[in-house]
Amino acid sequence: MPSMDLIPGLDAQTAPLADLETAICGWAGRLAAATCGWLVLLSAFERRGGWSGIGLRSCAHWLSWRCGIGLRAAREHLATARALEQLPTVRAAFADGTISYSKVRAITR
Repeated sequence: MPSMDLIPGLDAQTAPLADLETAICGWAGRLAAATCGWLVLLSAFERRGGWSGIGLRSCAHWLSWRCGIGLRAAREHLATARALEQLPTVRAAFADGTISYSKVRAITR
């Protein structure tokens, strides 16, 4: 199994807690940045009608079907993705991994 540690050679079972904390926070930033990128793609996909023409009712339904996300969560992701288009400062912080999806979602509501 490939290593998923931010710190090369980190053993989660024996590493000092400070090292685990660093790795956890680093991964949280990477997840936020990846989620931001994903939402940017999703917004463009919806705007360009990539989901239409295959018998689905909405992009949220497509997202639920293709990505295995519950319909309610899919709707929330799409609403957040749309809002990010109008919030370049928030989008930049999200893309940098300095704010989480939960915070972005709260800001965009």
